[in-house]
Amino acid sequence: MEREKLIRTVESILRSTGYKTARMEFKGSCFEIVASRLLLLLFIKVSTNIDSVTEEQAEDLKRLATFFKASPLIVGIRTKNGELEEGVVYERFGIYALSPETLYDILVENELPAIFAERGGFYVRINGRLLKNLREKHGYSINELAQILGVSRKSLLNYERGEQAVSLDVAIRLEELFDEPLAEPLDVLHSRVEANLDIIPDTPLEREVFERLKYLGLGVIKVKKAPFNAVSRDDEFKILTGIDEKKTRSTIKRAEMVTEVSKIVNSDGVFILQKTKTEVVGEVPLIPKKSLEEVRDADELIELIEGLKKEIKKQLFS
Repeated sequence: MEREKLIRTVESILRSTGYKTARMEFKGSCFEIVASRLLLLLFIKVSTNIDSVTEEQAEDLKRLATFFKASPLIVGIRTKNGELEEGVVYERFGIYALSPETLYDILVENELPAIFAERGGFYVRINGRLLKNLREKHGYSINELAQILGVSRKSLLNYERGEQAVSLDVAIRLEELFDEPLAEPLDVLHSRVEANLDIIPDTPLEREVFERLKYLGLGVIKVKKAPFNAVSRDDEFKILTGIDEKKTRSTIKRAEMVTEVSKIVNSDGVFILQKTKTEVVGEVPLIPKKSLEEVRDADELIELIEGLKKEIKKQLFS
């Protein structure tokens, strides 16, 4: 399955289950699709080979997920070692990765996967308390059950404490022995990740803009692999912030993408340019850095953004 077809497939699965989506066409982006439904927000990196997702892309993906309280996800077809198995969850730099078939099973069939891949094979997490209760109910000692399963006494104790994953074949033997489901599903749509939010600006212009935004009372997080350079916020609003020296075709394309992303993540967008005339692309204002320097606080910045958007809309319908 080619990458373009894969992206369309993922979009189709999401939309068929009620998600609103926006798609990125930005080279090297840390995500291709952002999707929302009710209180759930997903940033999705789509790659035919999940091993091609770089650490830099993954870190940006985790930063965005942390900032927006969203879940990051990678959807792909294979790794360097073979195709992704349906119903199995993989991992890349701490982010869940799965096949489009598994995504379909989760969203359409409401079937959460329980199996995950690690070096050495497939594993599951089991309900340790239930395992201990079943063992005692059926009259097995630790040593007896460990011998039946072909594992060490220490491993079985770790299973019961929830301190160790169980190989798939051992989990199957346990469920057959006790005739009870023990595997705990992986809620990949509500995953949370840790991210390094302290990233240094790449250029002097970025540094100047970041410092000004912070002076206005906004928290600013640098993003390297996205159509915007940073995400900014205070207690009441969020802003996708693009930064460029001057207006180019790339600037316009990026602003158009930010317009679509903003609708999904419920935020504003703005591009700060070293030199430009004030205008709006899509629903994203392009303003000169000089205008930012004249703004006194975060509320005034939002008023500026919203005022420019209203003015453009007024001109369109007058």
